Amino acid sequence: AMMEILHREQLIERAAAMSDYFLDGVFSLRDIPGLADIRGVGMMAAIELVAGPTVGARGHEAQKALFDANLNLKATGDSIILGPPFIAERHHIDEIVEKLRSVLTKMASAV
Repeated sequence: AMMEILHREQLIERAAAMSDYFLDGVFSLRDIPGLADIRGVGMMAAIELVAGPTVGARGHEAQKALFDANLNLKATGDSIILGPPFIAERHHIDEIVEKLRSVLTKMASAV
């Protein structure tokens, strides 16, 4: 059933075609102060924030601020995890990147 859907909807091919656009968008955030690292492959990425006095506190703060901006991402420690669905289109990726830039820039200026 799942394999049939992946094949019928060409989701693997869609994700492969969208990967460069997604990663370019995520890596475009590297100029924001307070980021320790950005890593990604395919349609998955992580944005690691510079740790605060307590490990995971900045990740938790970012997760809450992103949720308030209508972007529900998971933070693991101080890393924000991105894995948009394979049906994502360019405008969805643009929205994710714009919200990340806005929230992370506000967090950087509040330090």
